[in-house]
This record gives sequence, structure tokens and C-alpha cells, in this order.
Amino acid sequence: MGDLRVSGLKKSFGTGGSKMLAVADFNVEVEDGELLVLLGPSGCGKSTTIRALAGLEVSDAGHIAFGSQVVFDAARRIDVRPHRRDIGMVFQSFALWPHMTVRRNIEYPLRARRRAGSRQKLVEQAAELVECTKLLDRYPSQLSGGQQQRVALARALVARPAVMLFDEPLSNLDAKLREQLRTDLHRLHRTVRFTGVYVTHDHAEALALGDRLAIMRAGRIEQLGTPARVFSAPRTEYVAAFIGIDNVIELRRDGDRWFCPDGALHGEVPAYQGDAVRLRVRNEDVRLHASSADLTGREIGVGGATVVDVSFRGRTWEVVAQVGGVRVDAILGGSARIPVAGDTVVIAFETQHALVYGATGELLVSGDPSRNHEKRPVPVFADASGQ
Repeated sequence: MGDLRVSGLKKSFGTGGSKMLAVADFNVEVEDGELLVLLGPSGCGKSTTIRALAGLEVSDAGHIAFGSQVVFDAARRIDVRPHRRDIGMVFQSFALWPHMTVRRNIEYPLRARRRAGSRQKLVEQAAELVECTKLLDRYPSQLSGGQQQRVALARALVARPAVMLFDEPLSNLDAKLREQLRTDLHRLHRTVRFTGVYVTHDHAEALALGDRLAIMRAGRIEQLGTPARVFSAPRTEYVAAFIGIDNVIELRRDGDRWFCPDGALHGEVPAYQGDAVRLRVRNEDVRLHASSADLTGREIGVGGATVVDVSFRGRTWEVVAQVGGVRVDAILGGSARIPVAGDTVVIAFETQHALVYGATGELLVSGDPSRNHEKRPVPVFADASGQ
């Protein structure tokens, strides 16, 4: 295993006026034994990036090195072909040879590399790591989707490559199997400590697997950090929205007072910077009160909301409310008062749990009390019009 260094990577498709920049000045360093997750929506450049690392796409510019081996350098015209890069790759589609047994599929990288020594021992060790030893003499057509992906993992690992690459490997599996394999993959990384880059659009998957996350937008990294850091302090609204913090309450200032254009604002608002802020609040931090009298001293609330849907989730209830033209989702525990569709409620949350964004979409306040530098509370309007 080794480290991975990428600098100035660029890749575009098309020509002339139809030219599209897929990866724009991508820079990252992945330490030995670290798993970096590239997270973002379709079209953000994450799959093009990982294909460039594998050599399946030829980049327009940049430098890629696996440890001491430079595999791509546009300025020096170095472009090591995919089969000569020391990588293991796991695809979304499994990509197993249908005419080969599981044993032969796993062994293939050793034969391709002309690896001497006991190949069968290495194959069996790899199969044991992913718990598919009993499948070695079967063919891919005799395996379930989850079993096929385990074989693909074993095949990628068997030669102990310098870098492991994963291109949305769990997206073709059903939800329960995806969760199980996600846990197994996390255990596997702890055991083997391979250096890897993992592509996904699933934020729960990214938070569970990554040592660090790179949130991508338009071919660039929007935020790079540990899962805990990205989750607790998304640097921009784009990042916050993508990791699932969808509730938005807009506040505007008029003189020394704040109001909410969507409903009656209750409670004391901290002295946020600027004349307008957008508060993003996680579903589990939203509370629904029957009236503003139920607010605690640390909460602010927006009144006049209507409950439009209530669904049972086992230990919790998911409630959808609407205030003005804004939808707010809440996850309520079993001890909370559960409203019914049609109820009028106050949407409430503690200000220390709110992520506060300014006009540029940049984070002003993280929601972590130890990081908040809020001044004295200021009064609020009694209703949306300020009267």
C-alpha cells in the first residue's frame, strides 16, 4: 500500500462551444491506509475523477502519483496504462468474468501481474477476508448480487495494490444488503488498512465509511474534512443540503429586530451578522409545539405552520409541516406529542442547533455551542409583517 497525490487535475469532454469541464483543478492527498470518499450528486465530476485515477480517462492536465510511482503527468507526457497501474478497482456492475469460477476470478489479477508464489493461498486469504470461501468453485451466475460484490472485493484486494478504487460499488444492491456490505467494507478497511478512494452519492454511506470526505461540486472540492467535521459544520449551504440538512428557515433584519417572512417569529434571536440569514436545522432537532407558550428559553419558533403529513417510523414519527411556502420535516420521538394532519403548530428549535448561512451561502455559525460567537439576543417581531 502507499499514499496517493493528485494535483491540478483537469478533464473536459467535447469541443468548441459544446466543451464541458467535468473536473476542474482537482487537488488532494490521501495518506497511506486512508479511505477518502468523493461525495456528490450526478454530474459533479466524482466518477470522472476516479476513472482518471484508474487511467480509464486521459486527463487534460495534472499530476497523479501512487507512492513513488508517477502514473500521470500531463506536462511530462507520462500516462501509465490502466493495467500497469498498481490499483484494485471495484465497479458498480461487479464486472466478473462469467466463464470463470470465483476462484479464477479472484486469481486473475495475480496471473495478469505474473505474480510468483502460492497464488492459491493468496486467493483463499482474500476470499476469507470477504467471507466467500465457500463460493470458490461456483460461477458468477450462481451467486446473488451481494455475493458477486464480495467476489469483486476479493479480486481487487488479492494482489495488495497500492491504491483501491471504488466506483459506487453498493448502489446496485437492495437497501438491507447495502447496509450489511457497508458494515463489512468498513470492517475490511480496518483490517487491511488499504489506501483507497470511494465514490458515492449516498451521504449515509460516505459518513460511515470515509476517514475523510471530499464533497464535490462542478468538478471541484467544495469541502474536505473528516465525516464528523463535515456533518457538524458544512462549510456552505450546498454541502449542508447534500448531506441531508434540508430544513431552511429564513430570517430578515429590520433595524434592530428580526422577522421571518414565512410566519410569526417567537423567541429571542441571537445577533447574527448581516441583514438576512438562512438557518438550516436537522430533522431530529425540530420540535413542534401547540403554541408559542410551549417554547423553552433556548428556542425560537415560527408559528402558523400546518401539519400536512404524519407517518410512523417504528420508534419515531416523521412529520411534515408547511409554513408559508416552506416545507419543514421533523422526526419526533415516542415521548413527544404527535400531531395529526391539519393541526396548526409552532415549528421550534434551539438556536445552538441551527447552522447559520449568510447571503453568499457560507457558514456563519456552526451550530456547535463552543464555536458560536453570538452577541446579546435582540427582540423579534410578533408576526411576519412586523406589527
